[in-house]
Amino acid sequence: MNYIRITKENIDKEHICCAMSGKQSVAKKEWLRQRVDDGLVFYRSEERGKCFIEYIPAENAWVPIEADGYLYIDCLWVSGSMKGHGYSNDLLEACIRDAKAQGKKGICILCHSSKLLHVISSTSGQGRRADRRRTGSGPGQ
Repeated sequence: MNYIRITKENIDKEHICCAMSGKQSVAKKEWLRQRVDDGLVFYRSEERGKCFIEYIPAENAWVPIEADGYLYIDCLWVSGSMKGHGYSNDLLEACIRDAKAQGKKGICILCHSSKLLHVISSTSGQGRRADRRRTGSGPGQ
């Protein structure tokens, strides 16, 4: 699989996988363009809308996370027929390479199921995972 890195120079002509059409697409592209200066990286497959990863230095992440020295993965997406071919591994490896090249401590991602909040970080391939029980009365609780 070949991947395209979205940059300020190519963002206007490239499809942004998670963007909606019309005004939402324009707004998402403008938001991404502004985040590039904060270190945002967006890779997507050459095949339109099938898989992508979006990450940024955690210090510049737009979520309430304390992870200085890490890259924060905002989104990792592999759609239906693309699953099971190792594409998510390709995208994660690109992020890990960038983290190592930048001297980062690792990568982190927040994900959740209805009962657990997971924090995962690694650049060594050893991975560290912390599961925290969610509290509250949100959906699925």
